[in-house]
Amino acid sequence: MLTILLRTVLVYVFLIASMRLMGKRQLGELEITELVTTLLISEIATLPIVDQNIPLVYAVIPLITLLTLEVVLSTILLKCPNLKKLTSSRPSILIRRGVLDQKELRCNRISLDELISEIRQAGFCALDEIDYAIVEQNGKLSVLPKRTAQPPTAKDTSLPVKESGILHVLIEDGRRNLYNIKMLGLTQEALERTLQELGLREEEVFLLGQNDLGEIYYVKKEVEQ
Repeated sequence: MLTILLRTVLVYVFLIASMRLMGKRQLGELEITELVTTLLISEIATLPIVDQNIPLVYAVIPLITLLTLEVVLSTILLKCPNLKKLTSSRPSILIRRGVLDQKELRCNRISLDELISEIRQAGFCALDEIDYAIVEQNGKLSVLPKRTAQPPTAKDTSLPVKESGILHVLIEDGRRNLYNIKMLGLTQEALERTLQELGLREEEVFLLGQNDLGEIYYVKKEVEQ
């Protein structure tokens, strides 16, 4: 039992390190080569856990090989984009300038019901509201509406708008995020002053964040009953 536990922990740690080296793209939208690599890794990693007669090194060597191949191939494709056609499919435009391309629809084996369902999930009611619908290389459908179907923006109404950026978490569940505090150029004294102005104690804070304009957003911890 202890042997199985140790082998599982070792494989788990090695897989985390491998996926970390492969980059964030491997964790999100997978292309063909990335999907194949992920499937092979999942199969190989289970072998030494299920069968104790298989030495752990028999899984580690193939995993290192797959990791090396994926990193090398990604680098080559980055340097030589033309080679990407051999490993990846091109984007398919199903709707171009408001016109449905029936041939592309058949080539991608996508029914009208599926297309309309995807468009509804994107927040639109009808095909005539769509300017472009594109099946991307990772298989996801990008839906770009016509200008008449888009909600008005501040640019359309000529209203002055300041970019607020994103919310940077400074305190989470009573603990300070030192990385974000340093990135924003804040000092611990400044954070203390902010807490005093809000009438909060650090241990009472569930979330305290600041956007790029310096605006503060906070949520107090719920009182446990």
